[in-house]
Amino acid sequence: MNEFVVTINDKKKLVNFISKNKIEIDGKELQCDLLHLSGNTYILKLENKFYRVSADKIKNGNYSISLEGNRFEAEIRSALQEKASQLLQQAGTLKKRIEVKAPMPGMVLKIKKKEGDEISNGETIIILEAMKMENDLRAPQSGNIKDIFIREGTAVEKGTVLFSIE
Repeated sequence: MNEFVVTINDKKKLVNFISKNKIEIDGKELQCDLLHLSGNTYILKLENKFYRVSADKIKNGNYSISLEGNRFEAEIRSALQEKASQLLQQAGTLKKRIEVKAPMPGMVLKIKKKEGDEISNGETIIILEAMKMENDLRAPQSGNIKDIFIREGTAVEKGTVLFSIE
């Protein structure tokens, strides 16, 4: 089945092409036939009604459609393109929160940032002493320090959550 999402005036319709003469629009099965007249003009037979249709591609999946002399714009995407677009929109609105854990047991020597500070990817946040060596624990992403769960002078075990970034 060829599935498409057609958007007209912010209303989405799921269109499935079942066969050459059968489509499904939002779950409703319809008989159809399309006869090419010339250029971009067609006669569309939908059930027992006939419509004169022309379509001009504007850009990407956007079309200017004339149906019986009434003109409107439609966006046509495959079902996969629509799902990808929705996921991208959601990803843009979701805040990603990560927790940074101690990579080894040690002693927290210095906390260089405080809660609420804006940080950049790779910036040193904590200095952890382990096996008589100082180790810089760096931010794995840019963002803001949401929480700091430890204090300077605290002994930590491997896997202890040290701070979170949002």
